[in-house]
Amino acid sequence: MYAIFLENHSSNLIWIAGFVRYSVAWYPIYRIPEGNFRASFLTYHSLGHLVQRCSIDSHEKKQFSVVSPVLGLQSYNTQGECWFCPKKPFEYSKGCTTFNSSEILKERLSTLEETALLFARGCIYKDDIKVTNRQPDYEFFLSRKRGGVY
Repeated sequence: MYAIFLENHSSNLIWIAGFVRYSVAWYPIYRIPEGNFRASFLTYHSLGHLVQRCSIDSHEKKQFSVVSPVLGLQSYNTQGECWFCPKKPFEYSKGCTTFNSSEILKERLSTLEETALLFARGCIYKDDIKVTNRQPDYEFFLSRKRGGVY
């Protein structure tokens, strides 16, 4: 386990444990005129996996940001939408191995869904008692997916 420190507005340091996880539910809030997008997503993140990025703005000045990568994902209403389609399908061969972008994406999505399950229903021990997490948002997304609303 490791920790990160953030500076707040009063210049005090705040300790944030690396094992802190959070989820974000993404729902469409308005209809996009160019498409019929109805997909909803539940993403899982960890404060222990923040990534610092540096970019150059239009004035050639460095801009730093912190990104919290998606570690788990559950979704519904995604059928027929472009969310999980490769922008440019490709195949790449290296030696005896062939890489197919569609298969890689499918495997990555499967891994993200498995991780979401672990985050939402994970078990921990509190005072030597095994406690199972049940996250209502995850259960809702899963019920929508099982009910045929992909």
